[in-house]
Amino acid sequence: MSWMQLTKQFLGSVVIMFSMLMYQQQALAKKTETEKPSLAVTNQTSQQVVDVTHSSSTDQVNINQASAEELAKKLSGIGIQKAKAIVEYRDKYGAFSSLENILEVKGIGPSFLEKNRSKLTL
Repeated sequence: MSWMQLTKQFLGSVVIMFSMLMYQQQALAKKTETEKPSLAVTNQTSQQVVDVTHSSSTDQVNINQASAEELAKKLSGIGIQKAKAIVEYRDKYGAFSSLENILEVKGIGPSFLEKNRSKLTL
């Protein structure tokens, strides 16, 4: 084969490869377009599940893990000083084994517990 024939054959192969590549990209683009609505619904549904989970977890506060700032922010009828007292009690005596144990913290009474029971977790 001459140099010219090899060049033509090579260029022909390049054109064929390029055409195949372009066809694959178009086919992939069409496939993606047809899947987009389905993916969008899946993403929206997943996002809704995440939002529902996130909203319920933001309403509740774990008294064995939360910082004083988080306690003060999320619980009703408590300021930063009482929140610090809860954290200090927890650090000194260990984790609360029941929600009622929070009543042992100085300055925390039954009305606080009843007002915040639905927000408290262990």
